[in-house]
Amino acid sequence: MTKLQVLHVEDERNARLMVADLLGEQVALTSAESAEVALEQLETRRFDLTLLDWTLPGIDGGAFLRRVREHGRAGRVVVVTAIGTLERAQEALRAGAYDFLVKPVDPDDLLGLVAKAERSGRLLEQAGHAAPDVRVGAEILGSSSAVRDLRSKLELVASADATVLIAGESGTGKELVARALHEASGRHRQRLVTVNCAAIPESLFESEVFGHTKGAFTGAHADRVGYAELAHGGTLFLDEVGELAPAAQAKLLRLLQDRRVRRVGASKDRAIDLRVIAATNRDLEAEVERGAFRADLLYRLDVIRLEVPPLRSRGDDVRELLAHFLTAQAAAHDRPVPALSPLQQATLEAHPWPGNIRELENVAQRIVLLGPERALALLAKAPGQPAAGLEVDARDDSGSDVRPLKDVVQDASRSAILTALQATSGSRTQAAKLLGVSRKTLFNKMQELGIKEESSWS
Repeated sequence: MTKLQVLHVEDERNARLMVADLLGEQVALTSAESAEVALEQLETRRFDLTLLDWTLPGIDGGAFLRRVREHGRAGRVVVVTAIGTLERAQEALRAGAYDFLVKPVDPDDLLGLVAKAERSGRLLEQAGHAAPDVRVGAEILGSSSAVRDLRSKLELVASADATVLIAGESGTGKELVARALHEASGRHRQRLVTVNCAAIPESLFESEVFGHTKGAFTGAHADRVGYAELAHGGTLFLDEVGELAPAAQAKLLRLLQDRRVRRVGASKDRAIDLRVIAATNRDLEAEVERGAFRADLLYRLDVIRLEVPPLRSRGDDVRELLAHFLTAQAAAHDRPVPALSPLQQATLEAHPWPGNIRELENVAQRIVLLGPERALALLAKAPGQPAAGLEVDARDDSGSDVRPLKDVVQDASRSAILTALQATSGSRTQAAKLLGVSRKTLFNKMQELGIKEESSWS
């Protein structure tokens, strides 16, 4: 195997000699006493790894990084800083550094970084694994300035290996953004592994993410590869990362720092090479303030932040997205694409969409299945109130404002079932899907309520 090409940019002679002595014949090392000399080297050569002193005279580390990240010939840049603060580390990572070391450099840390680079081989973009030449974020529909700005940022960061934090309200499409990042990266031929952090119980986090060995605990009947190992060579997407419990946050921090995992029940670590993308609908800074989220984990995750705009701030995108979802839902249910009146179109565009794109897609499905009038009546109802067409009278025959709860529930159930059956032309399968229950449950409920004849819903 060809030796790793390493560029060491350091103005202190003793520091250069220490690195040369430590790495010895293990790598092909080139030393530069200034950023200017290093830039001259990069005009004609490519490197797999660059060790960069942050406080250089003349062109400093930050300016050097900004110059070299455009062409990628410096490979993975590891910043070496004498100021070992989280703020300095975050500054370096934001500028495009792959990692950082604190002076005096621990030989084991340096050798570990070199070993990691050797395992990964050449940078993916230098090894012919660049992503296809397609428009980054093309699958993110919309032409508003907010979406154009998001696509521009995606193009800037997609090919980098830096950790990305995607922030945005629930339903805005954060997972779609994560997928676009992965598909446009040098890791696109490898897996994108998604972990729903909110769905993993705290007691199972370590086993799910890091894996376990046979017999590690009751029920561990075989070795299990964790999500992090599955993502080796590719991307690990941590959805709803703000929901992690404190113990799980500590374990995740170790993964981000060391890029190593140890299966539950194992005695040895395994090195992994992956990119991490995280997403949250929480204000993580506020969570840090109240002690619910680790500050050091936030610094590690928040290297590059992408804000996904809420639908209410995307202007005419509502019309484009609605047309897309109506066409897709009509095809899925073998129905014609419904025509909307100008008033109906204006009503939909004026809606605040608190559920964002997810809510819009659900409304499009209702329009296809129930028709525009009934679907928009449902949309107009305040949260928590009975939907239009499903209203029931809670008063009894005597005029009292209270009826037995059982009677109210039965009337509401009957009305909902009849409405769904009418909307689906009597198809119990489609009606059950619309109501969110199984066909068997719907059949049993119809029998219980005495809904038998087709004439009941025609």
